[in-house]
Amino acid sequence: MSIHERLREYLGDRDIHQKELAAALQIPKTTLSGYMTGKRQFPHEMVKKIAKELEITTDYLYGLTEDPKPPIALSRTEQGLIETYRSLSREQRELISQTIRLMGEQNNRREG
Repeated sequence: MSIHERLREYLGDRDIHQKELAAALQIPKTTLSGYMTGKRQFPHEMVKKIAKELEITTDYLYGLTEDPKPPIALSRTEQGLIETYRSLSREQRELISQTIRLMGEQNNRREG
């Protein structure tokens, strides 16, 4: 799927109009329309600008991933926890998952 097809699908799924996106990008609607119809090629800088405006990744627009959301930024501590988690056995990972679910349920009860 091309960039303009992916973008058209993304905008349609979220009910975002080309006019709104063109205004946010500070470009004429006719310019965006040319990109969206495939009559004009998206310059790389425009792809980056669109991704930033819509808070999606350029990888998604280029078709390298199916997930439009950017990855979550992790602290060094969080990265270390993930690395340690991945080194555990399946049983150990399941035990940690159960513990986290239990803690989440406890927090929900306190908040509710």
